[in-house]
Amino acid sequence: MKLSFNWLKQYVNLPDSVSALEVAEKLKMATVEVEEIDRQDALLDNVVIGKVLKVEKHPEADKLKLCEVDIKNEKLQIVCGGSNVREGMLVALAKVGAKVKWHGQEDLLELKPTAIRGVESFGMICSASEIGLDTFFPAKEQKEIIDLTGRISEKQVGKPLADALELNDVIFDIDNKSLSHRPDLWGHYGMAREVAVLFGKSLKEYGAVKIKEPKKDFFGLKVEVKDKKLCPRYMAAVLRGVKVEESPNWLKAKLISAGFRPINNIVDITNYVLLDLGQPMHAFDMEQLAGNKEQLAKIIVRRAESGEMIKLLDENVIELVSEDLIIADAEKPLALAGVMGGEHSGITEKTTTIIFESANFNASSIRKSSTRHGLRTDSSARFEKSLDPNWCEIALNKAVELAHKFCATAELADKISDISDFTLAVGPIVMQKNIFEKKLGEKIPEKEITKILTGLGFKVSAQSDKWAVEIPTWRATKDVSGAEDLIEEVARIWGYEQIASAMPEFGITAPEKNKLSALEHDLRDIFAGSFSFDEVYNYSFVSPSQIERLGDKGEYTELDNPLSKEKPYLRRSLLPNMMENAVKNIEFFDTVRIFEIGKVFWPDMAGARVDSNGSELLPRQDTYLSALYCEKKDEAPFSAVRRSVERMGEVLNLDFKINALSHVAPWMHPTRAGEIICDGIFVGVIYEVNPFIAKKFGLDCRVSFLEINLETLVEIGEKAKKATYRKVPDFPSVVRDLAFVVDGDITHAQVEECLKSIDPLVESVELFDVYIGDAVSEGEKSMAYRLTLSRPDKTLSSSEVDAVLIKAGSALKKKFGAEVRR
Repeated sequence: MKLSFNWLKQYVNLPDSVSALEVAEKLKMATVEVEEIDRQDALLDNVVIGKVLKVEKHPEADKLKLCEVDIKNEKLQIVCGGSNVREGMLVALAKVGAKVKWHGQEDLLELKPTAIRGVESFGMICSASEIGLDTFFPAKEQKEIIDLTGRISEKQVGKPLADALELNDVIFDIDNKSLSHRPDLWGHYGMAREVAVLFGKSLKEYGAVKIKEPKKDFFGLKVEVKDKKLCPRYMAAVLRGVKVEESPNWLKAKLISAGFRPINNIVDITNYVLLDLGQPMHAFDMEQLAGNKEQLAKIIVRRAESGEMIKLLDENVIELVSEDLIIADAEKPLALAGVMGGEHSGITEKTTTIIFESANFNASSIRKSSTRHGLRTDSSARFEKSLDPNWCEIALNKAVELAHKFCATAELADKISDISDFTLAVGPIVMQKNIFEKKLGEKIPEKEITKILTGLGFKVSAQSDKWAVEIPTWRATKDVSGAEDLIEEVARIWGYEQIASAMPEFGITAPEKNKLSALEHDLRDIFAGSFSFDEVYNYSFVSPSQIERLGDKGEYTELDNPLSKEKPYLRRSLLPNMMENAVKNIEFFDTVRIFEIGKVFWPDMAGARVDSNGSELLPRQDTYLSALYCEKKDEAPFSAVRRSVERMGEVLNLDFKINALSHVAPWMHPTRAGEIICDGIFVGVIYEVNPFIAKKFGLDCRVSFLEINLETLVEIGEKAKKATYRKVPDFPSVVRDLAFVVDGDITHAQVEECLKSIDPLVESVELFDVYIGDAVSEGEKSMAYRLTLSRPDKTLSSSEVDAVLIKAGSALKKKFGAEVRR
């Protein structure tokens, strides 16, 4: 929205010392966003009013004329190509030094004395386009210059053109989004109220002479409002004896300053009121309405009929729907209410009787119609902000007053039509006086609070410890409704910069640490960072097909409204979805290393209560870490996952032990499965997936899998997670492999304990292979271990290493009857 500085000063007595920039800064800090400030006369420097004294033909050019122009203090010789230049004509003359638009070029051209076809010229007689006055003086032909004759007195010859045309204004460009909540600011008077309060000045009363109605109707216009919810107020005034002509310069100047194009005196009046007060109006040609003297003319405010057509003033034809509100006569639509008039409502040069419409429409209805038909107008932009219905009368009074002023023969033909049905919640809002200090943290004097609110139009009455504030009607339409709104009003005018900034005075307690979340974070670092596993995220749902392939006979929770009908059950394990992840990835990669952290659901075990006071229980929902490893040519994937468990224990400073699993599930390999024990507590399982189950999912390679209950692990970890450090060895360690055949009942834990105890040089023991098959006797298995040996004081010799291996073989043979393989 464009805002005129001179127009604002019409209602606020600002001293000359207050500049437009100061006003813009104040508005920006307290009220609206001022995007840009423009001088209206930027193109009119050194442009004055001149009188053409003599016109002669140019001696060297048929289309040019040699003119003598009087600018009061001197007479200038000008070469001019204007098609309408003549002697006695008042013109806009750009003197040497002026900057003008030259033949559509973007950059301005500075005028200098020059010779045109051999004749000296000291300036330029301007066309409207050359000095940015296209809207003020629309040209009929391309080479037409501005003709000021009859528009301006000859006494003003020599004066700056900007002063004569009242175009010496400063224009503020306001961001519409910054005032979408303030319907009262869509006119200059509302903005002037803000400026008056911000500068501590008084606001002039809005001068609108109340209409004197005739004693009887001449035309007998009838108005009918069929939907008062969509049209809370409709006013109409009939004027006859109207003469449609050009508006006076002062009115055209005001419209141009706000970005409007002057059209004629009647239309310009409605646009002026819109810009002045913020209340849209429309003028109908009475003769265009169905019926006149013989048959009573009628205006009907109604919903449109679906499929009804209307041709608008912009010549577009639109199809209406039943949700659209229209203004109609007895036969046809005249206007799309609050948005745009129709072709049958327009004012022409032949119009002599008009109807001024001043109405209030439902904001939502106007917004929807405007959006539906792609019509964004100055009228709709204001109506959709919820205007004050009381403005209708003020605006109509102003329009009739101006019509009488511009047309001496114009008179009111009928009594004013006024149909209204509205109420506004104006309060009062009652609140404690100390609420401002409590909310703002700043003690503002009561006198200042009263002054600010009164200046903004609120009626304030003070009691001993309370305020009672009545809301002005123009702020009671979805704007101000509670004490907090009043606090905001006072704060922004008082100045947010005057409110001291201070840190809140209360203790800040660190939130309780989420132990489970911290453990999940650590495990992601370990598996993704140290072990190069990729994390996957799967939905918590599984399909009947997955359950069948897994061979799981456990109870599953079925969802009443699943995201996908294909997967209606909540998972009991992360395995099924991760197996499908592996199938999709093994096609493209030789090795798949993936892990997932997520919840599993066991309806056969009790979980949290549905309601803290109820007895109904949810399924148990523990968080699990699962890891899957498979490689196309790896025949011992179990070892890779087991090493991950051991390494995880080292990082978390937890002692994991892997023992034989007493109960093997159908999807686990019958002999390659173990339970994970930590601090004597069962925390999970590690196993190879049963090859038959893997093939059902589409995997031909061997797959190892890890499942650890993080809910259990987090309790253990809090007690044990104290990192210890040791010095990096000065001397290298030695690694040797040892393979032997033992009875099938011997466990890894037994062997590990034996090997670690044979000699102090044994630093670590790692199982990397277990074989059961044709190469060993029935009931026996082959186990392969990797022993790491080291000494802190020197490098081990071959004889020392060999001695330890011999000792290990002897210990295994003596304790387990093992036969070392060479």
